[in-house]
Amino acid sequence: MTAASIARPQEDGRWTMWTAVMMIASMATLVQSYLAVKLFFLTLFLLTSMVSVAFGRTKIVVHPRLIFFYLWIGEAGVVWAFVGVLHHGNYDQGVWDALRLYVLWSAAFIVIYTLLRARPSLRVMHKAMVVAGILIPLINLVELYDQFSGLGLISHGVRQELQMQIGFGGGYIQFTSMNISSMFMIAPYLLSLQFRADAGKSNPMLTKLALVLSLILVAVSGRRALWIVVALTPCTILLLSKLTGSYGLIKAGGRRFLLACAAAGVVGLSSLLILPQSAVGVGFISHLKQAFSSEDARTIQKPYLVEGFMNSPVFGSGFGANAGYTRNDERPWMYELTYYQMLFNLGIVGVTALGVLFLVYFVRVARLLRRFKDGSAIPFGLLIAFCSVLVGAYADPYFGGFDSLFFVGLLPYLSTFLRGFDRPKSTGGMAL
Repeated sequence: MTAASIARPQEDGRWTMWTAVMMIASMATLVQSYLAVKLFFLTLFLLTSMVSVAFGRTKIVVHPRLIFFYLWIGEAGVVWAFVGVLHHGNYDQGVWDALRLYVLWSAAFIVIYTLLRARPSLRVMHKAMVVAGILIPLINLVELYDQFSGLGLISHGVRQELQMQIGFGGGYIQFTSMNISSMFMIAPYLLSLQFRADAGKSNPMLTKLALVLSLILVAVSGRRALWIVVALTPCTILLLSKLTGSYGLIKAGGRRFLLACAAAGVVGLSSLLILPQSAVGVGFISHLKQAFSSEDARTIQKPYLVEGFMNSPVFGSGFGANAGYTRNDERPWMYELTYYQMLFNLGIVGVTALGVLFLVYFVRVARLLRRFKDGSAIPFGLLIAFCSVLVGAYADPYFGGFDSLFFVGLLPYLSTFLRGFDRPKSTGGMAL
């Protein structure tokens, strides 16, 4: 065997790895925008992976847990699309969007995650998070500077595609850029690595830079739900550390710091809820408290969704239904309150089915983390990211696009590491 024949697979492996990194980073950075760019990186990843498989450099392993999860999601999509068709007045486009997201893309995610698992994909996930953790803050902070300076660094077309708008006043800045929603997972993920004693090579200066930039963007974003999720991340880290048996892997000094931050976060949020609006004089605090006021758009839509649920409590109203209050003229079947909308669309039966699915997979991942401590810093961080996304989705329609739904797959993805996280090609499935 020549040196060239040895080097070639290594080069192919690096090329496939970076196409995977750019695919994942583009989905996080270009949320619900620049579809052609994301499809380009997705196609590139699929092509390089298929070439590697065709030449025998990569072995495909079928993971039953991955397939079962997405079959369940796909079947739920078909059932409640049918329920939506049966309900007179539901929007056909809303039904089709649901079929596309929960059926067609579920099949695609099985393929994508299977190909990712054929290689050391935890390193790929980490690199993608770091890249997105740098790109998203840079894009938005450059736009913020552009607004102040008036230099026109970012064109109107780019602003429109990314839905970037920045408002000033009232003692705070308000960002509406779509990709800031990715900070719900990226900031907690990067933050969790700082407290793990076993993070090692996963936490170099570039990772720390991504964290600093991400926290700066979170602070200046004006996104109230994001503030709350990141502020309560210490609580999430401590709770999941206990559940996964990873508390001993947190740095000694980090434990004290996390406990102090968790206590401060709970006390601060509780005080905010107790204080009357008239007693709050600081602009950004007043802005945060308004999220709980009766005038907030999410508070207004809640009773409509509850009433719609009560009208069809068992199987719901199906996809494409309008609750009697229109929040989005282009997509009148969409609302920000994700879990209230799930009750409205899916009813008790659908919500229970999905709730059981996610609970079973969460328990599976927690057990794997308890069993395999070696190499678990990144998987633990990804679980933190997943749980933070679930919390953030309460008041944000985070599951409305294939790019954001991809990251919901972190849970079944982590459940496939049946032989540990430190092995380059941990299988636990059936080889083809």
